[in-house]
Parts: sequence; structure tokens; C-alpha cells
Amino acid sequence: MVSARSGRRRAVVAVAAATLLALALRFAFLGERVFHWDEARVGYWILQYQASGEYAYRAIVHGPFVFHVNEFLFGLFGTSDFVARAVVAAVGGLFPLSALLFRTRLDDVEVAALAGLLALNPLLVYYSRFMRSDVLVAAFAVTALGLVVRAMDTRKGGYLVAAGAFLALAFASKENALVYVGMFAGATALLFDARLFTARTRGESWESAAHDQLRWAARGLLAWRRALAGAALAFLAVTVLFYAPRPAFYDAFGDPSLIPGVLADATWGAWQEFWGTWGVGGVSREQSYVAFLEHAVRTLGATSLMLSAAAVVGFLAERYVADDPRDLVLFAGYWGVASVVVYPVITDISGHWSVTHAVVPLAIPAAVGFRLVVDRGRRALQSDDRVGVGLAALVLLAAVAQMGVVTAETSYIMPQDDDNTLVQYGQPASDMRETLDAVESVAESHDDGTDVLFFGDHFHVYGDYDKTEPSGVADTNWFNRLPLPWYLERAGAVTDSTVSVSDLTNCERSVTDREFESCRAPVVIARAGHYGDLNPVLSERGYESWTYELTSRNTIFVVWVDTDAAGYPSS
Repeated sequence: MVSARSGRRRAVVAVAAATLLALALRFAFLGERVFHWDEARVGYWILQYQASGEYAYRAIVHGPFVFHVNEFLFGLFGTSDFVARAVVAAVGGLFPLSALLFRTRLDDVEVAALAGLLALNPLLVYYSRFMRSDVLVAAFAVTALGLVVRAMDTRKGGYLVAAGAFLALAFASKENALVYVGMFAGATALLFDARLFTARTRGESWESAAHDQLRWAARGLLAWRRALAGAALAFLAVTVLFYAPRPAFYDAFGDPSLIPGVLADATWGAWQEFWGTWGVGGVSREQSYVAFLEHAVRTLGATSLMLSAAAVVGFLAERYVADDPRDLVLFAGYWGVASVVVYPVITDISGHWSVTHAVVPLAIPAAVGFRLVVDRGRRALQSDDRVGVGLAALVLLAAVAQMGVVTAETSYIMPQDDDNTLVQYGQPASDMRETLDAVESVAESHDDGTDVLFFGDHFHVYGDYDKTEPSGVADTNWFNRLPLPWYLERAGAVTDSTVSVSDLTNCERSVTDREFESCRAPVVIARAGHYGDLNPVLSERGYESWTYELTSRNTIFVVWVDTDAAGYPSS
């Protein structure tokens, strides 16, 4: 008993150490990488929410969690890349703690290994340092599952209520929380099928086994009815908190007559918005399922090779070797494989971030695989088998080294290089931080008309448009400017665009006010192909230029800044 308690204590210490390491890895140099296009578009509309106080769920920019949390954080700490990513980094850094929720279903080494994998996996580290909601939904959904397991193992209904709240947080983070629920249901169905299939080995018929399982489930639902009701209420409360429109949500506290409408908007209204965007509209893309699946498998191999190999070993050992296969390990194995296969069907962009939803469940059987290596090393040590000890140590060292090296390369050494396995097309390849700082400083100081002028068909938005709403800029060239709108909006920059060179050359008062303002804009941005037309005019007027890649490749653009403008950094 003392030995078991001591082992459990060591597991808790290991999980705590893994969590501290995870937090350090996620917060170190968090603001260094320039925003990805996806980070920028969501960040831009969070700034619009902060400025207007008005929010309504828009499925195209995913769940409301980061909107409300970051709107609050921006008010406290200001707007920066670091602050915008902090909530994802915090949740991702605390994710290893969820391993403790499975401590009755995994042994001490497996709990520690699971925490280590969640802390060190390169995919999870990279996307915990990214203002996307994939790590959020994964962490919240897995925590909800762990709380359900704890409720079953301790018979305490409070865990189930907490599970309802965390599941709601997963739904508030991103719509694919629905996929997690589907995966949970599918994996449970496979466990049920296994009970029926193996009934003959226990001297039962499959019919009697099915009857016993269904009766057990019905009794459980009846016994847990109060806790289930509490979980449902917790789910509803958190859902309304995040999905309710603003300022109607706050107004309802002073006017109870608004409550029914707010509840409807936060539930049925949100569902209609989701279904209208991702259900009826479906997934629109050009590449095939096979191409997306191949991309996902390659990403797994490049970033999570040791985890994937350990997951295969752990699942097979649990399924075919263990005397009493554990439901949790089989459940996670089914869930992980299904995620690899299903996500290429439901994603519209072949983004590496979707692979995180396979890595997370695979970490559980992978922890079992690494425990098998530790057990082999222990037996070798007891029998004085130095070769066996060395091989076990080598495997574990190789696993840690693989995760460490890939994490260092992808998150710190080359976080936005095209050679980085995890860099997606929308990530600017150039480190333009110094120039962006100069542009923001000039825009903040300039108070006479247009601050930033975009030039050329690639950036020009024709006609009237409402850039404060995602639907207002749909199918326009505004998206070609990303991630610049995030940086310009937080500086309060007044922007405009043109396709006419004369707008930059006719600076006489005889032209229209708009032409005069455009001509005097202290910042001009254009594709590199326009350099020959613009640079002679702008350089003569004292503008300095810098050239960067606005995406990971083949989108070269030029930024000109008036070196005499107020706010331009002195050398």
C-alpha cells in the first residue's frame, strides 16, 4: 500500500513537472512570430467587438470563446500578439493536468507518460502558441471526458456537473466539438460491440450480453439523474454565457423581458447559424480526400512519429495481449484512428492544425506503449541485462529527443519558414516585425486623412463594403491584405485602396480631397510587381521601402513608409 501511494505521489509530481514545462514552452517568445492569416482575421474582428461592444456569433470565425476572453484581456493588457495568444497558451500549458483524471484507468507510469506527451508533442506546442481554437476544443473535450471517468470511478456527481461545463467550453471554442461527441459515441459503440462479440467466451449469448449492458446503462442513467440534470444545466449556462449576443446579454439583467430572446439567440439561433454555414453550405474545397488524408499522415509522421508508433504498440498490446483489456485505452485508440480518417472529410483547408485532433487521443495508447518499454527496462535491470536496459533507455531517449528537436525547430528556430513542416500557406514567411512596428507608430501619429494606402488589384476592394462584419468583406480582396488588418486596426489606422498611379502622384490641392489624402498617405503597400511604377515617385518624396512575403511563399509585397512622417522611429 505504501509503495502504491508512493508511486501515485511520484506520478502527481511528474504531471506537475510536465505542466510547468508545458507552460514554459508555450509562453516563451510567444509574441515573436508574425500573425498567421487566420489569427489576424479573428483578431481583427475581436478588435471590432472591443470597439463597438456588439457581438453576434458568426460560424465562419468559429466559436465565441476567444472573442469574449480576448476582448476582456485586451481591455486589461492592451492588444499584442502575445496577449492574443495567451489564453490558448495557458489552456495548452495546463492540458497535461488532465492526465490525472484518468489515474484510476492508467497506471502511474502511463499517467506520467500521457502528461509528458501532451506537454512535449510538437503539434500541440505549436498550436498552443497560435490563436486558433483547436487546442482549446481538444483540451476542454478531453477534460470533460476525464471528468466523466472520475464520476464513474468515484461515484461523485459533482464531476459530472463539471463535465457538462467543460463540454460547453469545448462547444464555445469551436464547432468541431460536435465531432468529439460523435467520436465518443462511435468509440462507445465499438466497445459495446466488443462486449457482444466476446460473449461466447464467457459462456453467454450475444442477446443476453446486450440485455445486461442496456440494463446496466439504464440503471446508471436513473441513478445519476440529478447529476445529469446538473450537467445539462451547467452546459446550458456556459453556452448562454458565451453564445448570447452582446449587449443584449447584459441588458437582460436589467430587463427580464429580454431573457427569452437572449436564450433563443444563444441556443437555437446559434445552431441555425452553425448549420447554415457548415451544415447546409457544406465543405467547399478543390483538393481530394486522398490528398488531404495523405497530408495528415505526412504531418503525423513528421511531427509525431514516436507517439504514433507507441500508440500502435500500446493499442495492439492492450487489445490482443492484455488479460483484461482496458476500455479507456481501446476507446482512445478507436477515437484516434477515426480522427485520422474523418478529419480529411470535414475540413475545407488542409491545415496541420486538424491533425491535433488525432494526436490527442492517440497519446493515451501511446502512453501505454511507453510504459511497456519502461517495464521491459525494469525487468532487464532486475535480471542484470545491460543490453535490455540500454535498449529501453535508447527508445525513451529517442522519443524525447524526437519531440524536443522537432518542437525546437517548428516553434522557435523557424516558426514561420516555408521549410517548417507546420507552416501553412497563410503564415507570412518574412519577419516583418520591425517594419510593422514602424507602420503602427506612424499610423498612430498621423491624424490627417488616409494613413495606409493599398495599391493594385490584389489589394483593392471595389465598391462599398463593411469591414466590421465577416460577411461584409466576403469574396473581396480584403482577405488578400491579411494579416495586415490586425496590425493596422489596433493602431487605429485609416486605410484606403486604389488602382490608379495618379492617386499617388497628383498631390495638388486642385484634386479631390480623397485623392489628396491618398497621395499624402505616409504608408503605401503594394505587390512587388508594382515596384517599378511606384518606387521612383515615392523614393523621391522620402519614402523608404521594405520587401517581404505576405504568405509562406510567392506573395511578395512592398511597404513604403515616409521617413519624415510623425511617429517614424529615429535611427
